[in-house]
Amino acid sequence: MRLGVDLGGTKIEAVILDEGGDVLWRQRVPTPQRDYNATLKAIAQLVEEGKYFAGICASTTIGIGTPGAEDKQGRMKNCNSTALNGRYLRTDLSSLLKCSISIANDANCFALAETLGGQGKKSLSCHSNERPVGDVLNVVFGVILGTGVGGGVVVDGKLLNGPNAITGEWGHNLMPLQARAMAGEKEEERQCYCGRINCVETFLSGPGLALSYQQCFGEKLIPEEIIGHMRNIESERQESAELIWGEYMQQLAAALAQVVNILDPSLIVLGGGLSAVPEIYRDIVPLMKPHVFTDEFDTPILPALLGDSAGVYGAAWLVDGIT
Repeated sequence: MRLGVDLGGTKIEAVILDEGGDVLWRQRVPTPQRDYNATLKAIAQLVEEGKYFAGICASTTIGIGTPGAEDKQGRMKNCNSTALNGRYLRTDLSSLLKCSISIANDANCFALAETLGGQGKKSLSCHSNERPVGDVLNVVFGVILGTGVGGGVVVDGKLLNGPNAITGEWGHNLMPLQARAMAGEKEEERQCYCGRINCVETFLSGPGLALSYQQCFGEKLIPEEIIGHMRNIESERQESAELIWGEYMQQLAAALAQVVNILDPSLIVLGGGLSAVPEIYRDIVPLMKPHVFTDEFDTPILPALLGDSAGVYGAAWLVDGIT
């Protein structure tokens, strides 16, 4: 059995999975706001309840998915739940719970969950005559397209985690020049929260899509409104929304193609709010082909299957290790 915890900004969720990945126990509580010690206690209580329920030894390793990452000293960084930044979360929880802890950010947990229990698992079952039962896809790239843009890389069923804890952070690469140039004279430099300019995230996140429309047409619309107008041929904004969505797709294609040229993944899975737009999956592969260094490009690009369960499932699977 595996126990995982997803530490989010509004909720803390814990789950116990059996060896087949099925849920044996699940519980969630609100995240204490701006209170680190209360957050530790809430996590500890969930873990203790889960271990008691399933008869798991108190010293058994657990997995934690977080909204940030650890620096080289073991302190949390880049957390939008700011009470965690600078704190030794893994050390403090390990001391409190008297067990070892595997930790990764939420995008990595998403990628791992979709590989082992979501689209990656489904892809294997659909081609079971070609691959042995229990095998995993060689390389999976998991993508978050939401308020921010993130990613995770899974190799042979394990997360790839480099010395700087930034593997898969494609959202903070520079958007390719040719994709930015499509915006023409209306383009302005986009300041990213990370301190850099024109990061992929500033174009492909939900706020990035809204900013593209505002810069071009001077009107503030949320992403859902832009997509709605793009689909509605009777809308007076249909043409403008269609233009901005077309630019978004070209930018997404160029940015993903860079990842393909480096990793050549077996599967790309998209999660986050914007991943629910079906037009992405209809159009993205043809748009990527001019940017990919091969004459034959057919890597599946699919929407996530696990929804908001991915984070906690991935945290549970962290127990099996990180490469």
